[in-house]
Amino acid sequence: MPAVRGWAGRTGFALLAAGVLLFGYEAGFVLMEVRLDLFVAVLAIGLLQAEFAVLSFAAFILSSAAVFAGWSARSCRYDPLHDAGTVTAIVPVYRDAAVLDRSVRSLRNSNYQDLDILVVCEPDDAPTIERAKELASLDGVDYLINTEKPGSKAGAINYAVSRTDGEYVAIHDADELVHEGFLSLAVAKLQDADVVQGRTVPEPDGFMESLAYYESVLLSYVSRRILYVFTDFKMAASRAVVMRREALESVGGYDEEMLTEDFFFAYQCYRNRLDVRELLDAPSRIDAAHNITDWWGQRKRWMTGYAQVLHRLIATIRPVTDYRNLFSVAIGASTVVGSLLMLTILSKFAVLVVAGSGALFVAPMAAITGVTLAIHWHDYRRGLVSAPTYVWLLVPLLLPIYSLSAIKAVFEYVFSWSGEWYRVSKKA
Repeated sequence: MPAVRGWAGRTGFALLAAGVLLFGYEAGFVLMEVRLDLFVAVLAIGLLQAEFAVLSFAAFILSSAAVFAGWSARSCRYDPLHDAGTVTAIVPVYRDAAVLDRSVRSLRNSNYQDLDILVVCEPDDAPTIERAKELASLDGVDYLINTEKPGSKAGAINYAVSRTDGEYVAIHDADELVHEGFLSLAVAKLQDADVVQGRTVPEPDGFMESLAYYESVLLSYVSRRILYVFTDFKMAASRAVVMRREALESVGGYDEEMLTEDFFFAYQCYRNRLDVRELLDAPSRIDAAHNITDWWGQRKRWMTGYAQVLHRLIATIRPVTDYRNLFSVAIGASTVVGSLLMLTILSKFAVLVVAGSGALFVAPMAAITGVTLAIHWHDYRRGLVSAPTYVWLLVPLLLPIYSLSAIKAVFEYVFSWSGEWYRVSKKA
């Protein structure tokens, strides 16, 4: 039976991927007319759908990057607060003994004064518990064993929150190098907000690590700008995030049934009208996936979680009570469907080649590579990451590969997923 299930899964994935490619190819030949009102005359331009799609995509990337640059420039306008109430920094861990020093020691270097650091361990993880005990000998550090809600990051966070009483709650991953000024700036922003989400920067210290960094720049930050401009939705995750305790409690904490508890938490905040702000200054550095297996497995887990979140959003929709219930479903659907359709980039390229307009494909490729290189150079000048290498030239390949992981994840979620999830390896 497992062999049959695996064969069926692979066959279904291949058929769905081929279907997406065929759809993009057939749609690409549709002739469209774009009309421009020039006040004195109307200019009508005939374009193939593929030509319109690649030019629109290039414009979308460039405009999103411009918004990201503008928000980054104004992100640090808050004067930091170094002592405005107790911040409880929660670090949920599982098999993280080798990297736990990163978060704990960087948090201890924070310039925020009233800070308690709490490492939350799983009961079956003896090596990490032992390391947490050693770190608990440092001033301001303690550890807790998650005996009440073991088995999930969400459960560990919720349990830790129930055992503490600090005015603010910060959540960080074990491998996260937290900027010394992040908490002070986040607390300053929280004086007129409910949740503050920081930026995380994968360290591009190898080939796969560099691709993970570029993916973070392009898909996690740049591509969301237009969504943020036209809706009140903003991402609120379960790392590099600081919030008021009452804000977390108002949404019932993190959902322990969700594979991507952070993605669902963002929608809980949106539906409950919590004021979520971004803090792009003072980013945290995180450990990136180190090989293609880890990269693929982690992305497939994320996309499975996104499909699960969309399923939950649809199941709990209440359209007559609040428009945000409808909007949340639309946003969640656009995330999943958009990830699936990124594979059609290859279809559009094929259409343009057949139509003799292959040179048009330079526009989106130049936009993608140019934007990611510019942000990498900016991060390098700030001392966050190493200098760019040749890997930035391969950034366009990320989109169809990421789309393939999305197609496989969504197909498996609908037909064969049984709750399993992938864990990446981490290094000290």
